[in-house]
Amino acid sequence: MQKINFNYKTFLVGFIALPLVFLFVTSCFDITGVTQPASAKVGDTITITVNVHLDMEGQDENYKYLRFGMLAPTSWDITNNATVRFDSPINLSEDRPGSGNMVIEGGDITKWYSKSKGLDGEETGNTVVADMNTILGIGENYGESEWVAFRSEGMVDAGLQNVNGTITVTLTVGSGHSGAQLGYWVGSHQNGFKQEEIYNDQDAVSRHWDVMYSNITITGAGASATDLTGPAPSSTAAINPEGYMFDDIITVRFDAKEGLDGGNTALYNTGAVNMNATALMGDGTTITKADRDAASSMTLVGDNIWELTIWPPGYFGVTAGNIITELHLQFTNADGSILVRNPGYDTDIEFGANCP
Repeated sequence: MQKINFNYKTFLVGFIALPLVFLFVTSCFDITGVTQPASAKVGDTITITVNVHLDMEGQDENYKYLRFGMLAPTSWDITNNATVRFDSPINLSEDRPGSGNMVIEGGDITKWYSKSKGLDGEETGNTVVADMNTILGIGENYGESEWVAFRSEGMVDAGLQNVNGTITVTLTVGSGHSGAQLGYWVGSHQNGFKQEEIYNDQDAVSRHWDVMYSNITITGAGASATDLTGPAPSSTAAINPEGYMFDDIITVRFDAKEGLDGGNTALYNTGAVNMNATALMGDGTTITKADRDAASSMTLVGDNIWELTIWPPGYFGVTAGNIITELHLQFTNADGSILVRNPGYDTDIEFGANCP
């Protein structure tokens, strides 16, 4: 997913040059750290702690809904699969406590507390989660990720205190991916995503909100799982049968019509296609075959569709006792002057074993 390119410095120079009229009290949110497992297994229940510092800037802060956003793989279904609470030493009012559960921000923008405010501090007419996904993007993930918005069940009264608090997320790790970048956002209903210069030494993105990202490795996701922080899966090439090991006979298929954004690849309507292949071995070494010889020459089997059937151990000359763990593929024309890799990423098209 494409993230909006926003030049904060340019925005701030223009924004600060305007007369500022403060119609409401302000506060500065700063995420000071995230405690998150570096790795977790599919099905595990994990706990994530987001440390937040709230600077009242000498103002009397009250009647605010605390907002929190989490970026995670869509397959994790955070909306239905996570519990969130906030804790702080604030204890000024039983009606507006400084600790409690957080609920899904439902997106009913007819309710005043669910209205979203954009970078200029004005209401956008969008839901909070829609603005999260547009303004924040999805980090290093290539796609299949989403922000989910939460808010405190009730309003919070912070008074004049500067406080350190925590937001705790408990969730079950979902399937489908071997790695992802998770994200955490904190702010309030009052200012939303308003972008404004920070007046103290806090390391926040804005005076009114902050965001932080952290990567996680996921085990037990299966051989077909993808790493969301790696190149996106490509339909330019495929391996048949669908379930295979690298000591099976396999057929590599290359479709010259499947290029970037639905366009053709540079090998569209070429007269010949050869496969360049690198095998990653179990002992950490690699074997590359990029000779553009008869063995690597592919056969035209359809409309710009080329295939090559190989037995990988024999094709790469794998020695006894070693195994292939991954194949990295490129495709060229007969003289090597045109090279096609993973469209849009300039990386090899990568395949791991897909156990039947």
